[in-house]
Amino acid sequence: MNSIKKFLLSLLGEKKYLALLASSFQKIFKTGLAGVDYQDVYFLKEFIQEGDYCVDIGAHLGYYTLELSRLVKPSGKIFAVEPMTKFHNTLQNLLRKKNISNVTLYQVALGGEGEYVEMGIPKVGAMKKFAYARVMQAHTSLEYVESEKVKNSSGDELFKQLRRLDFIKCDVEGLEVPVFASFMRTLSIHHPVLLCELAAKNERIKLFEMIAALGYKCYLLRNKKLHLLDVYSDETAVSHNHYFIPEKSLERFKHLMS
Repeated sequence: MNSIKKFLLSLLGEKKYLALLASSFQKIFKTGLAGVDYQDVYFLKEFIQEGDYCVDIGAHLGYYTLELSRLVKPSGKIFAVEPMTKFHNTLQNLLRKKNISNVTLYQVALGGEGEYVEMGIPKVGAMKKFAYARVMQAHTSLEYVESEKVKNSSGDELFKQLRRLDFIKCDVEGLEVPVFASFMRTLSIHHPVLLCELAAKNERIKLFEMIAALGYKCYLLRNKKLHLLDVYSDETAVSHNHYFIPEKSLERFKHLMS
């Protein structure tokens, strides 16, 4: 697989290669054969409703963004956050190509420290890993082959004008807890459902304890059903994805729970 990626990168160059990845995923996704690692993207259709307002943090090449856009229809809104220029531009071009008008795309980082953060793409083995892009200050042990300085913001500041917020997906390679720490006022007002990648048990405990007072409980997706999770247990999630659902939304999700 790595040899194929290297060949395509060499043949197409990064810009066309990323565009190919983004468009190819959309085609594969539509067949229903994207695989278990993308079960959460397929599951969106079970609870995202027409007119919903959704935030996609760490939008990357738009895997969640485009499906959310389709589900909320023109009356809904998607706010996609992708800080790195090459991914931001790839997604922007894909949205333009598909004539999608209900997505607002932001090029900022969330949850970092200071006015700007340094974002980097690391090398793992001999391969540059586009999917592992992250804030460099939080992961100093990695070997970065590319970096850029990105404007930093907070969720509360970026989305303070929203009249509603129904759902947030967050995948930012280890900074999920600081991201949601910057959203606490917004969470207390809107109580959106959260879908968050949390690779480490201690990280999901931190997030749960930070938002538990707002009425959130944690669930895992297994066999197309949501299972209540004891965050202090050693149980793991597919692709590390965790659902945090507030009490006010439990009735809406009742038919999806085991």
